[in-house]
Amino acid sequence: MHLYEDQFSEQHDFPRIDKPSKVLIIASTARCGSHMLGHALQQTQKFGFPLEYANGANLPEWKSRLGISDFRQLMTELQQRRTSPNGVFGIKILYSQIAEFGGFDHLLTLFPDAYYVMLSRKNVLKQAVSLSIAEQTGVWISGQKPVNDNPEYSFAHIDRCLRRTLVENSSWRYKLAASGCQFIELNFNEVRKNLRRSVREIADFMGI
Repeated sequence: MHLYEDQFSEQHDFPRIDKPSKVLIIASTARCGSHMLGHALQQTQKFGFPLEYANGANLPEWKSRLGISDFRQLMTELQQRRTSPNGVFGIKILYSQIAEFGGFDHLLTLFPDAYYVMLSRKNVLKQAVSLSIAEQTGVWISGQKPVNDNPEYSFAHIDRCLRRTLVENSSWRYKLAASGCQFIELNFNEVRKNLRRSVREIADFMGI
């Protein structure tokens, strides 16, 4: 898979701070529109730059560029670099990436009192088909070069993608509710239809 190179650019860094006053976590699953939402939030300059900093493919590159091998120290450095001037740090986390933090309890310890925005798609089957294509082509974001130009239809693969998405959506809802986290849920179709309203809803939720 070719990495999304723009994420590493120092032009997306903000003036360094010690630590954020608020943390936004986009709780997501693959192919739910979280990249679109993260970039819309970044353009406001009020939510940091919510990207998949804990993505297993991105982590080695971040560690190499910043010269940091420890995961927790890396997250601290990213917060110091990518927190917007109003004190907000944003990060996008797929449910499968919670393992990188050592589990959900460790995620809560690293980001206490975070604001969670759970993003999902109403048509989960379409999401599963999109996930199947992305896994075959290696194209997760527009502009990435494909590693395979000819994805093939596979009922079994789409079925696995569907089951995975359903389980991860349910797992997010359970973890957030059982842990007493403050969260709201947004739907991909509504976000895509009215990005402005969705951003304002998140801002109201966080008191921004």
